[in-house]
Amino acid sequence: MSSSSTLYKQLGLGAGSPVSASHLLLVVLGTGFLALTVFVVHPNEFRIQSFFSGRCGRPGTDAASAAVAASLAKNVTGGTRDAAATAAWAPDDVRVLIGIQTLPSKYERRNLLRTIYSLQAREQPSLAGSVDVRFVFCNVTSPVDAVLVSLEVIRHGDIIVLDCAENMDNGKTYTFFSTVARAFNTSDGEGSGSPAPPRYDYVMKADDDTYLRLPALVDSLRGAARRDAYYGLQMPCDRENFYPFPPFMSGMGYALSWDLVQWVATAEESRRDRVGPEDMWTGRWLNLAGKAKNRYDMAPRMYNYRGGSPPSCFRRDFAPDTIAVHMLKDAARWAETLRYFNATAALRASHL
Repeated sequence: MSSSSTLYKQLGLGAGSPVSASHLLLVVLGTGFLALTVFVVHPNEFRIQSFFSGRCGRPGTDAASAAVAASLAKNVTGGTRDAAATAAWAPDDVRVLIGIQTLPSKYERRNLLRTIYSLQAREQPSLAGSVDVRFVFCNVTSPVDAVLVSLEVIRHGDIIVLDCAENMDNGKTYTFFSTVARAFNTSDGEGSGSPAPPRYDYVMKADDDTYLRLPALVDSLRGAARRDAYYGLQMPCDRENFYPFPPFMSGMGYALSWDLVQWVATAEESRRDRVGPEDMWTGRWLNLAGKAKNRYDMAPRMYNYRGGSPPSCFRRDFAPDTIAVHMLKDAARWAETLRYFNATAALRASHL
């Protein structure tokens, strides 16, 4: 009898066993995913401190930072940033981390967004040196999701799993910003005491029903302040017809400069008051603390999908200079949006 057959029986997988080989495979993959989330993609736990800290400076500073970049800085196509992409990046150019908040079970949406943004990067190679896109969700509790998400992590390496119970307005955004602030905390590593430049100039939180036109986004951020900056679609945009909330940026997609991301991670305002509409609460923290002196309201270039609804200050028709379209809740809306912006221009008619 072969050793593999003996092992098979030792594991209780012989004839009549209630445990099948497929069950064992699920257990192994699920355990592997648990180990991965605990030791690799749970940056706020820092169970492998050296993986996320140390020389996390800009790409190409030295061998140590290059190793960290290879592990952490996958570009928008899901692959590692290669020499050409690094060469395309300039020290004074803008660097943006986009965290798309989603749910573990939304595989189809993540696949669509990966395709969209990888094609944008192919058309604009400089994006690989400017933008990193990640999908963000809380702890994975479903055994089915654990297996399928594991495959995504192995294949794409573009998922951040936060140490929280899945939610939308119960602290997920705070956990995202504070996790990123700790994971990419930089130091020069030379003992001089002066910090290295931050890996990212801005961190953006975005919804998974938002279509971002990355070249337009990056171009608009190039002229923005790199400190104390708050960028997005400011709400409420019509104080005559809306309750006059203090100003905040719509949750469709808003960005904070790196210093504000670090501030959110440590400020009492954010730590003690996390529960509430996440976009309003981010604005609330900044307003209470007198932060974000540099605010960039990107109306009318960021807006909600209009469809058959009446236009408003936040709901508009498509326009060529668009940065972001929100409320793309189904495939029909995505197709209409992508058709308008000619996302399939590279496809020859003969392919259809």
